[in-house]
Amino acid sequence: MLKLKLEALGHPTPSEVALSNRKEFASTVLWLEDQKIRLYTIEDREKLRNLDNMLVWEEGYKKYCADVNMPPYESQLEQLTWLVGHAIRLEYLDDPAQYETINSQPAGQTKSNGALSQQKVQTIFNGSINVHDKEFISGVRALASKLKVPYHPNHLLQLEAVARIVHERVAPTASHKTAVTGTPFPFDKGNDVVSANDPALDYPMRILRLLQIQSLRQLQTQINETIVAVQNLTANPKTDTKLGKVGR
Repeated sequence: MLKLKLEALGHPTPSEVALSNRKEFASTVLWLEDQKIRLYTIEDREKLRNLDNMLVWEEGYKKYCADVNMPPYESQLEQLTWLVGHAIRLEYLDDPAQYETINSQPAGQTKSNGALSQQKVQTIFNGSINVHDKEFISGVRALASKLKVPYHPNHLLQLEAVARIVHERVAPTASHKTAVTGTPFPFDKGNDVVSANDPALDYPMRILRLLQIQSLRQLQTQINETIVAVQNLTANPKTDTKLGKVGR
């Protein structure tokens, strides 16, 4: 997702951004500030440009995070994801009319995913837990990390993904499922192209198609279980002979 966002912003080499490399991370931050965010004047970006002296860059980056009002994220992935999202928002605000044809819903007509997630989670906890508390967010991040759930800036959406995995793998009904083994299906390399006119759209469309197939299979399983339960009930009726009558 981060790669696709960088591509949308016009980053020259989005696939080569390596978060494990601090200097590469610094270079990406500098590109975002130079090309999209432009919070500082050119002169004020001097420390961010000093990629050969990472001590100077770290000092400048710490101040930059405070000036751009970045939340106190800990990992490079969280920080870069937030900066990229911030850059996309600024890009949109530069010329909102350019994207009017994309927005099919009038402003204010529907709630955002974040608002829906917050409402859903607050309902589950009956308002007894502040879902924006720092400890709650840390707990969600830690649990997601253990379950290998990809990072998302909205921790509530990440919590929904965690809940789904727990339901599918840890719930009592999951104990009867056989563990999946073998080589993963190469769904991204088949000839069954979903969106021939847009290769970038073809990949997520393939994923959505597989998710739809999985959903239909689960529905078919539930239908079969219902049919079996009804058949067991009707094929073995229990009668009370005391209620029977012979003659008039």
